[in-house]
Amino acid sequence: MATDTTGRTPRNRRSLIVCSALADARYDALLRSGADVVCMDLEDGTSLARKAEARDHCLHRFAEPPVDNVIRALRINSPHTLHGLRDLVAVAELSQPPEALLIPKVGNAEDLRLVADILDDAHIDLELIPLIEDQAGVRNARAIASASERVSALFLGSVDLSGELRSNMGWDALLKARQCVVEAGSEFGLDCIDGPWLDADDLEGLQIELGRLAAMGFTGKASYDIQQIAAIHSAFTPSTDEVALARRIIVAVTASDTGAARVDGKSVNKANAKAARRLLALAQRRGVVESN
Repeated sequence: MATDTTGRTPRNRRSLIVCSALADARYDALLRSGADVVCMDLEDGTSLARKAEARDHCLHRFAEPPVDNVIRALRINSPHTLHGLRDLVAVAELSQPPEALLIPKVGNAEDLRLVADILDDAHIDLELIPLIEDQAGVRNARAIASASERVSALFLGSVDLSGELRSNMGWDALLKARQCVVEAGSEFGLDCIDGPWLDADDLEGLQIELGRLAAMGFTGKASYDIQQIAAIHSAFTPSTDEVALARRIIVAVTASDTGAARVDGKSVNKANAKAARRLLALAQRRGVVESN
């Protein structure tokens, strides 16, 4: 499969599901859930009094055999804290690290470069996923996206951000921040992951938000609940109808003497064909079409 703009083989990051670093049974269930990214949490999911215990408890799990099509991740504490620095040193010293690190409270490129510098002598393939959770992070999203070749995705921490903004978590309140994140991610060829939908029983509300996110250009969404995974994957995977339309557009534009054509009654040209090829590449990445 072709590499992305960072040189890595593309992997799916549609769903990112989180559990406490102390919750072994929950972690095992998440590894079997079908989620693309399964993350043990040393930050918000672990109480202050148990952070050292959680770090010592969970890191050995990454020495276990990898799980097919699952990115095993670890959310560390902020590198601006003592616990965060201890987390980083512990990860750097592992013989078998996680596949990805989630870095909280990233406000600028230097925050991320600090983490990359600590890891540069070890674990060169370890992905970094910065969490953008405050106004500084939103303002500096492009610089954060380009701070290191290790960055594979941007993660909008909508819960923390809404607290910073003193807003609710409604669509209108977070729209500007989402636009900044998805523009930065698309510019540098990164996945863009939205924060969790907190009401596990409101699948209708989740579906509405997923449709808006996919239309905006997001490629994934975080979750705390296994029952949300199917809806999340569906939202960020091209449908058979979309794949068929993309193929018709490419054929019609390619066959046109002028570069313009009509498909299903709508005018299309080489710009539409370019978008169609992107959709087919995404469908290949998602495993719904075979590689040509």
